[in-house]
Order: sequence, then structure tokens, then C-alpha cells
Amino acid sequence: MNIDFKKSNGLVPVIAQEYGTNEILMLGYMNKEAFDLTIETKIIHYFSRSKNRIWKKGEESGHIQKLIDLRVDCDEDTLLVIVEQIGNTACHTGTKSCFFRSYLDKENKKNIISSKIANLPTKYGTFDIKAYKDGSQEHLAIMSKNFSQIEIPMVRIHSECLTGDAIGSLKCDCNNQLDLALELISAQGGLVIYHRQEGRNIGLVNKINAYNLQDQGFNTVEANLKLGFKEDERDYKAVEYILKELGLKKMRLITNNPRKINFFENSGIEIVERIPAITKINKFNENYLKTKKDELGHLL
Repeated sequence: MNIDFKKSNGLVPVIAQEYGTNEILMLGYMNKEAFDLTIETKIIHYFSRSKNRIWKKGEESGHIQKLIDLRVDCDEDTLLVIVEQIGNTACHTGTKSCFFRSYLDKENKKNIISSKIANLPTKYGTFDIKAYKDGSQEHLAIMSKNFSQIEIPMVRIHSECLTGDAIGSLKCDCNNQLDLALELISAQGGLVIYHRQEGRNIGLVNKINAYNLQDQGFNTVEANLKLGFKEDERDYKAVEYILKELGLKKMRLITNNPRKINFFENSGIEIVERIPAITKINKFNENYLKTKKDELGHLL
């Protein structure tokens, strides 16, 4: 097939779509040189109309786009690049996608779909559960049976960790923290939100690549940075939506993370008490926990 660069003065529009989520990230343009560089390097290059030059996406920020696939429309004058977006940020404003505002919804509310409430018996006790779908991520609210009757419930925002939660990895404290939170809300009443942002929201593949770097001597923060991500890519906006949808105005937050405290306080939800999520240290997670304390400011 032949790309028609002649139709629009040597440029073709390029839609960037994230691999896996199918989220539209941005619209750019390519000339023949940018197209050839993209094919050769497998890194997306655009032609910047404002700078009047070839522009490698992320050349300053490090938020490059790795080419997974390139598709051509039926008229051969528009491209769709399917990419791995490094850094979870495609837009110069700092958001993941350039299309973060709705023309029809002036308040730009999150479009989150929720399930009905269901009963779930577990080894910790019997809970009510409700699922929420935010784009490609599906989160779970796990509530004690008396949750709606508690004025200031215990709340744990637990970020997904497949290796810890499902396999029992000793490299982190995630599984122990989840156990602690579920035991607490079963005994005293409250809520656990299972926040589906694996690996501090870099995804499972990148998390395992970070583990590989940790095997080479990098700590958890250094590994993320070396892969082109921020030290913590998590976004709590969906969690804020869930908390407010469930009617929470005050909570006793189970956390060691001051960033979570700051986010929820700024969102208008009062944190009446912080309950530490301190669990047993082992020889495999000792350095990990030290890094969380020293470099991420966790209250350990």
C-alpha cells in the first residue's frame, strides 16, 4: 500500500491509540521522513507543524511511544498507530490523553459504570461487593454488611498486586496489607476498594520488567524511572468517585502513604484517623520497604 502524502501538503494525520486499552491518546501528523523514522526505530516520530521539524514523541519528557502496529485507512491518507505509551502521559498538559475534556458534558464527569450489589462469603467473613468500570480498569468495592450504618468507617484503598495478592510474593507487603484490611473491616466494619492499577499503574508487563531491574540491583523507584515511568503513576480519581458514590464524607483511612492522605483530603473527604498498615518484614521485602520509607515518604 502507498501512503498518500501529497493530498495535504506532504502531511498525513496520525491517530495514536494505546495498545491494550484502545484509548485514543492524541492526534499528530507525519511527513514521509517522520513515517520512515517511525518504521525504522519503532519509536513514534511526528512532524511538528508549530516547530516545523521532525519531532520524536517524548524527546524532552521521556514519555515516548513505542510502535506496536501501524494501520492505514481505506483512502490511504490517515494513519492509526497502536502504541505502548511510556510514562502514562501523552498530553503536554500532563494527562494521559489529549482528549480529556467533553464538549457535551461541561463538568467533565468521569464515565464510570457500576454493577449491582452482590453478596460474597469469604474466609474473612461475608461482604457486600460492587464493581465499577472506568475505561479499561475495573475496580471492586468490598463492604462490611453494616457499612452503610457506620458514620466514620474504616477504609483501605488497595492497589492491585497480582504477584502479591494472588501468588503470595514475598518481595512486597501487598498481600499482608490486604489481609490486614479485610480482617479489620470484617471485625469493625468498613470498606476496601480494590484499585486495579497494577504495579503503581504501570501494568503487569512493565512491573515484571521492573522486577528484572531490581534483580540487577535497582530499587523499586529506580526501576520505574529507568523504564521511563514516574515513581508512582497511580491516579485516584476513580476511587474518589467510588467513595462519593457510596456517600462517604468522613473515613478512618488504613494507609502508610501520605500521597493518598493528601489526595483524599484535597477531594473534600475528611480523614478523621490514619490507621497504620504495618505488617511483618522479611528478608525479601526489607529493601523494598526501606525504599518506600526513604524515597516515597511512607510512614513506616
